[in-house]
Amino acid sequence: MKKERLASIEKEVIRVVSAALLTEIKNPKIRGIISVTRAKVTDDLKFADIYFSILAPAEGDAPGEAENRKKEVEAGLEEIRGYLRKKIAEEIDLRLVPDIRIKIDDSMEYAAKINKILDGLKGK
Repeated sequence: MKKERLASIEKEVIRVVSAALLTEIKNPKIRGIISVTRAKVTDDLKFADIYFSILAPAEGDAPGEAENRKKEVEAGLEEIRGYLRKKIAEEIDLRLVPDIRIKIDDSMEYAAKINKILDGLKGK
């Protein structure tokens, strides 16, 4: 499949999943601010890896508490994989609807951690 076609499918997948998370999902495990950062669809349209970013915990939260929250949100996202696939099938005209694979994107947290370290070095 052409790269342009895959890129447009990926954009549409992001749009559909983001809209569903914002307006339709009522799972209590999926709470807080969650965003879809990117989607990667395989060439044969069998799989779509959807990357989610979870808002970093507050400064006062314990590190274990933040990790538990992430795991809970990830479990909630795994539970709604079928629903997300159904929404993609309804809204995007595809011959084959890809199977959804949930991935947690930690790049924003990593960038914030690096910035904090750099700010600490500037202060010395």
